Amino acid sequence: FKAVIIGVCIAILGQFMGVNAVLYYGPSIFENAGLSGGDSLFYQVLVGLVNTLTTVLALVIIDKVGRKKLVYYGVSGMVVSLILIGLYFLFGDSLGVSSLFLLVFFLFYVFCCAVSICAVVFVLLSEMYPTKVRGLAMSIAGFALWIGTYLIGQLTPWMLQNLTPAGTFFLFALMCVPYMLIVWKLVPETTGKSLEEIERYWTRSE
Repeated sequence: FKAVIIGVCIAILGQFMGVNAVLYYGPSIFENAGLSGGDSLFYQVLVGLVNTLTTVLALVIIDKVGRKKLVYYGVSGMVVSLILIGLYFLFGDSLGVSSLFLLVFFLFYVFCCAVSICAVVFVLLSEMYPTKVRGLAMSIAGFALWIGTYLIGQLTPWMLQNLTPAGTFFLFALMCVPYMLIVWKLVPETTGKSLEEIERYWTRSE
């Protein structure tokens, strides 16, 4: 039960760290920054390209670096980039900062996200559960993940309008903190371990 709850938490929290908000509403966010429609779409193409290439990179390095280390590195980079994006929306116009800086922050965010939580979550969820509940637990966690995806898809336009883009990205940065703490304190490192070894982690923790 503990493993299922932890899996549900990281599945839902992962969506509220902004990745699908960026992928779904990137052009609107770029237009809020004052870019033309054409430039916004071009920037979004670059976001998608970086996301795809970085996912391939993550598949290559996930077993070498380790699941939890990738999360630590990636989420740390996400926090930095989300804060910088928020600061850009707050002060970019008044300071005359080029929109290219926003593009760099976005691409860095997508890189950090794709190399960490996007690649790790499904691998980690498929490995971390005890054998007797793995099928059911994966179904519950997957369902929770898609609920989170639906909610963030519905809530992002409201957040951009009512919290402002800056407030929205600061909120995404804040959501990274409990995610990191849960992975650090409650999730076992599964890299290089057999399913039986991982299962013994939960038995000991009981």
